[in-house]
Amino acid sequence: MLQVKMQKKDINTLLINASRIFRYRKDVLSVKDLNKLEETRDRLKELLRDRKSIKENSKILKEVEGLNQFLLKIGGKIYPKTFWIDNVEVGLVAIVVIIGIRAFFCQPFIIPTNSMYPTYSGMNEIVYSLDTEPQTIKEKIFNKLLHGSRNHYLETSTDGRVSISLFSQAPYSKDAKLRRLGHVSYQYVEGRKWFGLLPATYRQYEIFVGNQPIKLEVPFDYSLDNVILKTYFPQYTSFDQLKQEYHSKGRINVFKDVRHKIKTAIIAKKGDPLISFDITLGDALFVDRVSYHFKKPEVGDPFVFKTSKMEINEKLKQSLGDKYFIKRIGGIGGENISIIDGKLYLDNQPRNEVTAFVANENKEGHYEGYKADGILANEESFTIPRDHYFALGDNSYNSHDSRYFGPVSKGALIGKASFIYFPFTKRWGRAR
Repeated sequence: MLQVKMQKKDINTLLINASRIFRYRKDVLSVKDLNKLEETRDRLKELLRDRKSIKENSKILKEVEGLNQFLLKIGGKIYPKTFWIDNVEVGLVAIVVIIGIRAFFCQPFIIPTNSMYPTYSGMNEIVYSLDTEPQTIKEKIFNKLLHGSRNHYLETSTDGRVSISLFSQAPYSKDAKLRRLGHVSYQYVEGRKWFGLLPATYRQYEIFVGNQPIKLEVPFDYSLDNVILKTYFPQYTSFDQLKQEYHSKGRINVFKDVRHKIKTAIIAKKGDPLISFDITLGDALFVDRVSYHFKKPEVGDPFVFKTSKMEINEKLKQSLGDKYFIKRIGGIGGENISIIDGKLYLDNQPRNEVTAFVANENKEGHYEGYKADGILANEESFTIPRDHYFALGDNSYNSHDSRYFGPVSKGALIGKASFIYFPFTKRWGRAR
């Protein structure tokens, strides 16, 4: 009896393999083989159930050996299990488990923009001067592991003065839609990511050396404006300031519908660096998908929602696309809110439920206060419909939120931001 007990795990594995072969190969096996497989499998199961004495050991071992030999004959690539088949199955199970966890419990989310800065950080840049040596492979790996950053280094292949093309500034230009996301002109191009396995969309910029464009691709949600400004126009604090000065001096006409090329002070030689910077990964956090099934979202919660599930008109929904947004709940259904002097109000009282509300009210550090715009422009108040939530970015001057597309419906909610797990900065830990 001891021998049978010692082998029981192996016998059960053999029976599982027999069932697998029956399911997966029944379309290629003969009726005779299928019947024999089923009979042998059932006979072994019955012997295991009904064993009463040590004399049954020999019968069981004989059936095991017979079933094993028969499976070797009809198993094809399924039996015996190879290293690759075994690990592929384990991998598939792991993927199913991960997808299940992601769909129902805890979803990872990487913040692409800085609409919630400084509470959370989106993609940012570290700009290097043009006389800085290119990064070594070791430095790139270290920065990738610590900050999740990726280095971009671009050299010129020709000689000439460097110039930058800006979108047309004319109010009704065809550039108006793209211009909302940056001053330096770009176009969207299709590419691949994850070692070429997945399709992706990128922004493609052009830096001109003489009349020759040198192309550079960056992530879809990333604007190259700050890198260009810090590299070539460090005397200006913004492109708006640069444009105003150039316009006042007659160097460009912002009312003319044309993409102006702004000349820089740099005259490059072949092989000179044109640009050198890192793009740091936005905060990677986990989104709790469970809590909102048991309790209602609260004012001040950092929450994630999906734009394609919002109850808004189709034209506006198309312009938003199918994206995940992270914002803070500035108000819930039934509340009447407004923005006055940079403060978020509930009726006649400033909101103070969370730190971000108070920090924006007092304009502490990088919190610049809330911008009265969109449906909250001119100190207008707004009553939030039932089962809806007013989404506001902590970085109000750089946030596309409910002020422009309206409150978020209950069905669009994904969950509450819970924990920042990467990169390892002072924001690491519980999401605020």
